[in-house]
Amino acid sequence: MNSLETKTRFAKDRQRNAFVLLRPEALTFCRQIKELECRLFCTHRVNLMKIFFAMTLFVSVLNFPTASANGQGDTKDNRDTLKFGSHDVGFRTIFSYDISRPAIPYSDWDGKLYPTRETKGRQMQINVWFPATATKQSSRIRFQHYVELTGRQIDFGPLSEKSRKFTDEQFIKKVNALGGNGTFNAKKLDKLKVLKTGAWYNAKPVDKKFPLIVFPNGGSPAFQSVMCEYFASHGFVVAAVVLKGQHAFGGDISVRGIETVVDDLGFAINKLMEIPQVNKDQIGLIGNGFASSQIVAYQTRNANVDCIVSLDGGLLSQFEQEILKRTAFYSPEAVNVPILAIHSPHPSIDPKHISHLKYADHYVFHFPKLSEFHYLNFGPFESQVPNIIGKPKGDVKRGHAIASQYCLNFFKAILLKNKNCQDFLAATHPPTEFRGHVKETYKRKGIATPPNIANLKNAFFSKGFDSIEQIYRKLKPQNKTPFSREFYKEMRDWLAWKKDPKYENRFRLYKLAVDSYPDSAIANYYFAYFAMKSGKKKISKEYNEKALRLLEIDNDDALTFKRKARMKAYILEDLKTLNGDKQGRGK
Repeated sequence: MNSLETKTRFAKDRQRNAFVLLRPEALTFCRQIKELECRLFCTHRVNLMKIFFAMTLFVSVLNFPTASANGQGDTKDNRDTLKFGSHDVGFRTIFSYDISRPAIPYSDWDGKLYPTRETKGRQMQINVWFPATATKQSSRIRFQHYVELTGRQIDFGPLSEKSRKFTDEQFIKKVNALGGNGTFNAKKLDKLKVLKTGAWYNAKPVDKKFPLIVFPNGGSPAFQSVMCEYFASHGFVVAAVVLKGQHAFGGDISVRGIETVVDDLGFAINKLMEIPQVNKDQIGLIGNGFASSQIVAYQTRNANVDCIVSLDGGLLSQFEQEILKRTAFYSPEAVNVPILAIHSPHPSIDPKHISHLKYADHYVFHFPKLSEFHYLNFGPFESQVPNIIGKPKGDVKRGHAIASQYCLNFFKAILLKNKNCQDFLAATHPPTEFRGHVKETYKRKGIATPPNIANLKNAFFSKGFDSIEQIYRKLKPQNKTPFSREFYKEMRDWLAWKKDPKYENRFRLYKLAVDSYPDSAIANYYFAYFAMKSGKKKISKEYNEKALRLLEIDNDDALTFKRKARMKAYILEDLKTLNGDKQGRGK
């Protein structure tokens, strides 16, 4: 074989190998060049190496991922089962401080504290994905960047080699705690670090307003980035707020933990409102695990939130419902926005635990093959690192993609009023291609929310108590308890201040209360008292006797042993008065 033949064969071998990595349009071009090469060789004996060099250079340009590729370039990554939208995805991190609160140290999941250099205020790292256009100056972000940001959640400065090593160790430790059981190691982390994500450095934001989705997580942005990128590609600004505790980085699963995160979310969302792309009138929240209860607690205080997603969250557990009930604002009336609840098999999780949230539209879907953390990045990462958080029950990468689509359709249906997505959610059964991944579906339409206490007070001021009764009667056909127990207490105390000298309005108020809560010892007790004070002795005697009986069987948490004893003494005293035995008393 002569020198020219050797070079020609070598060039053709390289050309064949190159085809494996090329996109379809590049392959077509290569075939055309090959035909031209053969004609030139036969007629003009052109130097094939020069042709091949020019060909491969041009093909490399064809094959480079451009803005129109929407992040789906030549490198296999963790998004190949997701159908990304029409937008490229930009990414930025906001390092901010809440100077009204003190800085906190880092704490690992074992509770060990590490001192911080920060002193300016409470550290608030906010990661933002946004619809963008990738330019020649843009480059794809690798997952390593997200991992390194987890090492800058408390100390915002650049990572040193020592802190970078510590960050890797913490990430590995957390993954093992989530189910890796010691099998996840530095070598496996390195496999994830090199993955190209769906986001770009230096991408130009699309000049348009988009709805805001907030997805808080303690592992932000490395735990939930895949779904955040997916939402952003479909036209949403998505923010991942780092969850922290009151005194240190580690979160608190308690009322204190909820209140701390509510403050953090308030600060972060206020900061996000400064972004020109954000539509301030379209806000959705999504949370996994305990974060699902934290976002609901925030929603009860911010009427600007339009919808919430519980992504296999503890919101559907009795344990977290009991915590929420001890927060100041939580009530069925306050949770009055649509809820998407996606859940997987767990002994503590059951949709029945949110059945009392009757003012919210419920969209509930059961994913039997996923677990709590497969809804985060660990679902798609399963194909890169098998059994990353334990052996899965099925195709968790596909399950994650389907769950992502359900969440996207929910946000589009509620925030954008997209008719196709509304029909998708309303369907009786999941699409055929989703069968096996989505086992059960449940939908329930929320009932009309009663006016808030401020509007009811205004109605009384404008038109008297008749207006309160009219509102009650209007709501009663579809709602057995139009007003909450808390409403009666607050309205009672408000009327007591120079608005009801003859007790008639409070008598009428508690007439509604016993109509709604006939088995409530407290409601019957106050109805009897205000009947006596307004001169209705027969009614007072009847309901005092009923309240006395109910005290023995009513399990209302507000009825402590001490309060029951005090109420019983007052009732017996009033009955003596009503029977003419002695003078009445005040309460």
